[in-house]
Amino acid sequence: MEKIHDVEALVFPSGASWLIDTVIANPMSEYLQYREKRSSWMRKMTTVIVRVQTASGRYGLGWVGGGKSAPASLIEEVFRDLLVGENPFDIEVLWERMYRASIPYGRKGVAIEAISGIDTALWDLLGKITGQPVYNLLGGKTKDKLRVYATGNAVESHLKRGFRDVKLAMVHGPADGREGMEKNEQLVRETRERIGADGQIMLDCYMGWNEAYTLEMAQRLKQYRIRWIEEPLMPQYYDGYRRLRELLNPMGILVSGGEHEFTRYGFREIIEKQAVDLLQPDIGRAGGVSEVKKICTIASAYGIPVILHGSGSPAYHVAMSTPNCLCSEYIDMFAGGGTPFFSGEPQPKNGTIELSEAPGFGYELNQELLQGKEPAPIW
Repeated sequence: MEKIHDVEALVFPSGASWLIDTVIANPMSEYLQYREKRSSWMRKMTTVIVRVQTASGRYGLGWVGGGKSAPASLIEEVFRDLLVGENPFDIEVLWERMYRASIPYGRKGVAIEAISGIDTALWDLLGKITGQPVYNLLGGKTKDKLRVYATGNAVESHLKRGFRDVKLAMVHGPADGREGMEKNEQLVRETRERIGADGQIMLDCYMGWNEAYTLEMAQRLKQYRIRWIEEPLMPQYYDGYRRLRELLNPMGILVSGGEHEFTRYGFREIIEKQAVDLLQPDIGRAGGVSEVKKICTIASAYGIPVILHGSGSPAYHVAMSTPNCLCSEYIDMFAGGGTPFFSGEPQPKNGTIELSEAPGFGYELNQELLQGKEPAPIW
């Protein structure tokens, strides 16, 4: 029987990206000195890759959400001791031990992000031990292909790659006044003209709006047939999300959220508060593959669809094996250059992704990255 021999946290500097180096509305936009771009306050961003290895040399890879190196110390100084010598197939009990051990300083935030990376690496390891793709271990395929939408404002590039559904990163928020509203509308209007009547448009607000601003923007933009407005408020404003749903749903606009929520307990509260129309947990943040599958199951009992936040094989394998995951997100991290952290990731074709039968998640650490080439972020 395979036993866990080591747990490592590999820390890499995150490269430049349009996500943090262009003007995009965010929670810090109300402060003038941080309005220009997220990198003005998201300084020294890193990516933490988790490697869980057995004595035989087999290993699984996962990654941590959040974009900071803080989870690395928890992985190696706290959680490693709870895992070494254990059976990697005991994923449920290992998750529970890590969660309970971190309660004094966890429940949300960095501790759960660290657990997320470890759990995802364990699933990759199990796939390699059994010779199975992770989606088979999670229940098998529920669809032949995954429909994916592209996130980002390079709409012409998305169209050339075969996408028809796009999620726009809203550039401006309340601090930018009427001029910002007009520029937001211009972006949406031009996108509708480019993608035509059949494509879907979603808006990613990254916690950068407020209730009044969201309502006014929705009224201005409803003529362009917006599918959903994502994360307009700070994640803890459950009542505000519910009020927005009540006002936006009659316009044909859905409200989504969950990217910055943690574990089934946090998502249970979102559901009970009737805060969103669809949930968007992030595997690198919400608790890993094990916890996101539980979140999806809870959501299914309430008839709520799940669209996982973020790109990458773990998200695609969960979506493939989950009936109420209707589509997936593809973030073109490398639109401005950079080296991917993983090789072997599935690539979209004509707005869909197909998964291979490769064991685990089918990816490996990119050797070019290990040779010192400039990375691009995956968080």
